[in-house]
Amino acid sequence: MHRTRQSALTLALSTLSAIVLSACGGHDSSDSSTPPTDTTPPQSTVAANSLQAMVYGAADTSVPAGAGIPVTMMGQMRALFDLIRKSPDFTQVVMDLGDGSPVHVLDTNTGDKFLPGKLALGLSWILIDMKAKGDPKYADYLATYQKITTAMMAQSASGDYAYANTSWGEYYYLVALNNLKARGMLNEVFSDAMLNTLQNRLTFCDMFGPDASGKANTCPASGVAIDVASLNTAQNYYAVSYGIAGLRQKLGWSNPGFFAASDPTVATMGARDALLYTLTKHIRNDSSGGFSDEASNTHTTYYDQARFDRYSTLLIAETVERSLEMDNQANLTAELKGYLRKSVDLILPQLNANGQGFNYGRSIGPYGDSAFMEILTAAANANVLTPKEMQVAYAFIEKAAYRFNTFWYDPSLPTPSVNMWVKGRGTDTYRGKPRVMGENFSLLHQYMYVNAWWNKLGFSGQAPMADADFNSWLDALPHYTLTYYNLPSDSAHPYSAALLTVRDGSRVINLNLSQAPDYNSFSPYYPVPFSDKLIYGTTDLGYALLIPQVTYNGKTYIPVTYYKNLSVQESNGQVTVSFDATKFRQATKNAAYTTDLDLQTHTVLTFAHGTVTRTDTLSSATLAGSVAVETDFASFADFASTNANADGVSVTYANSPATAYATTGFDACALSNFDVANGTTNPLSTTPVGQLHSNFACKTNAFTLGGGAQRSFSWTLKYAG
Repeated sequence: MHRTRQSALTLALSTLSAIVLSACGGHDSSDSSTPPTDTTPPQSTVAANSLQAMVYGAADTSVPAGAGIPVTMMGQMRALFDLIRKSPDFTQVVMDLGDGSPVHVLDTNTGDKFLPGKLALGLSWILIDMKAKGDPKYADYLATYQKITTAMMAQSASGDYAYANTSWGEYYYLVALNNLKARGMLNEVFSDAMLNTLQNRLTFCDMFGPDASGKANTCPASGVAIDVASLNTAQNYYAVSYGIAGLRQKLGWSNPGFFAASDPTVATMGARDALLYTLTKHIRNDSSGGFSDEASNTHTTYYDQARFDRYSTLLIAETVERSLEMDNQANLTAELKGYLRKSVDLILPQLNANGQGFNYGRSIGPYGDSAFMEILTAAANANVLTPKEMQVAYAFIEKAAYRFNTFWYDPSLPTPSVNMWVKGRGTDTYRGKPRVMGENFSLLHQYMYVNAWWNKLGFSGQAPMADADFNSWLDALPHYTLTYYNLPSDSAHPYSAALLTVRDGSRVINLNLSQAPDYNSFSPYYPVPFSDKLIYGTTDLGYALLIPQVTYNGKTYIPVTYYKNLSVQESNGQVTVSFDATKFRQATKNAAYTTDLDLQTHTVLTFAHGTVTRTDTLSSATLAGSVAVETDFASFADFASTNANADGVSVTYANSPATAYATTGFDACALSNFDVANGTTNPLSTTPVGQLHSNFACKTNAFTLGGGAQRSFSWTLKYAG
């Protein structure tokens, strides 16, 4: 099949010259809703620590003196464009991350269904910049851009496309088209024939259906409606389809209509407004706290809903941003702005001087940082930040950009790139290494458009507030903040779902309680405190990380849902959290709820300065047979500098934020090197921010627990800084 698709691509490449040559040099009127390039400040006024310096840099996109970064984001984007441009066949472009398995990143089988849109958008930033500066190489880069975009939209005689480009890919492409139109470049870059192809292909229809034949839906004939309730993917994709519909409308392209028998109101609306209406209902109805429940589309009862993570907080910001870029500000209601303010209130207590974002849940890493940035930018544009918060937001975003340029971007790789995959880092299967090219472009675009908005907001080239003032603001934040996703009074959601954020000096610690169906067996969703370089989960995998993992009848069970009786108290500078887990879940992905174990734990976590302590008291009224319990702590500390103590139940660390870890209630503990398993890198050891090196596993012998018997286990982690 791959050979067939590649043949179709080869055929398409042979016809490129005629298509590219048909492009004409028309001029489009400017559109002020897209952040324009004329907000770019004169180079002499750009502060070295400004967001503009991190993203664009000097006039030639080089690093300004004093910026302290290896390369600007525009420099990164230009290098990727050059990598493609210099290849005789762009489908054979290779990116080498130094792990012995280079990737053909623009092949047709990367698995990145958004790749054509990501390239069209990412590379368009370079064209826009070159055109504005009168760069003499513009025509050469334009020709390469036209070759790539045309080939990636190619269709064979059988009707198959060489490259998939769905949902996000369609949205990205439409952002590029609108950005080019706003600069008067659309008809210079794309021929009428190509624009006709794009108009027919860049739709949201593939997210609805499937059709009667079982294939992905294609847009029906003009005037025929499709069912808005037939979304065939996660409900957050209503925001993607909303973006597509609005950006098509902004280009003057028509949209299919919608109907929904359960809600006739939708039938009276155009696609853009129908999708916003439906998306608003999702956020309103699927939690009582204003955060989107990202499991609500595939699960039907309260106990298997309630996945709250990065996207639950980010979705409303994306909705606001889409509204702004499509000129739909009039529909940014007080309700939507209220939801956005809730997201702001959740992340403000997590802000820090290092530009780090979400540290729990899935799909974080650099996207955890950029999510904070996108939420704050949407809030600034929607006027839901105070003047002081505007200054704080800009300061944090500049730090996030600096972190991207100095931590996530790795110029030492054989092919310099954002790094989510090597040197001890690991990410979701969803963002696997074959998608490395697309991930570079989508992340860089996020910073590009955010910088453009802050330029437009009046921060063009400005230095952020002084570090002393920023740190003073951080120091004044509450010691802890409790944010409910579902309000305690909500009888439709009887289990607790909330985020606790504790600040200990400059350290931010998050405890996220979420049902997380489909993901609750993975450690990033465990009810444990996460904090940078101290405690981190491993994507798509689980082990006994700081929870009492139970073995019973040859199967493993964990207390990762069914939370009740959540209580948070502060006394004498200590924050004490208690909650109950009323059942244990089988520790496998998508475990049936009928396999839940009648086992309870009462959990108490205490946060003091430099110390976190957890005690679990296990009990069961009915459990027969014996159980065994294990709890692990895997540390970023080097194994060579980690020492088990003579007492057999504690360990000390050096050269690490963690300094000591001790347990009670277990029969034996063992320290091991966590890096390697069976001669290869241990997949459990690769977190989004780096490799875990040592593991201290504490276990019990088999014991009985039934008839109301109890047994308690505890651990204490001490840390510095």
